[in-house]
Amino acid sequence: ITDLIAHAPMVDFLEKLFGDQIVFMTYLYARSEPGHPGISLHTDGQPYGSEVFGYECSCPVMVKVLYYPDDLTPEVSPFCILPRSHLSLHQEASSYNRYRDHPDLVMVTAPAGSALILHTRVFHGNYPNQGERSREMLQLGYRPAWAGPIREEVPAWDPEDLALLPDPVRRLFADRNTNRYRDDGDHRPVDMTNQAHWISPDRWGWK
Repeated sequence: ITDLIAHAPMVDFLEKLFGDQIVFMTYLYARSEPGHPGISLHTDGQPYGSEVFGYECSCPVMVKVLYYPDDLTPEVSPFCILPRSHLSLHQEASSYNRYRDHPDLVMVTAPAGSALILHTRVFHGNYPNQGERSREMLQLGYRPAWAGPIREEVPAWDPEDLALLPDPVRRLFADRNTNRYRDDGDHRPVDMTNQAHWISPDRWGWK
């Protein structure tokens, strides 16, 4: 499970996605037993902090990676998502809202061993467990170093625990308050460039 944090194909994807140092932020284990009622639609991004998560989910950019060691079937707590909801700027898309259901909700099923990657602003949840077995999930949170929490109040990792991690995993465990954003730039900084592939519409086939 520890090695999974630095799973090479996932880290390679995240390095391309972020273009910056990866900072590992959160981990969560969840188990859905038969009869579990499901989880309401919510987001994992809380831009001003919250009583539940403190400031660890206040980062402007973060993704959650959900690993499923069990099959996700329609009967056993499948994942559900409201596609593109993270793109809305409306009050209904406030990261602090929760919804019981939505007519455009999409069920996601997948074989055991699958990983789901989601933006923390997208509305998601899971359906009830109407089957006869449990369903487990490991959730890992990552972000780029430039996008730190709004307050440097995220608890530090325990140094004794960090010393036990293998090197490929340890390098992802930077200070969770790391924040490399720039707030002192001029209108025309001397190091401006004319190239920025990762914000180009061409990436999506637009002209």
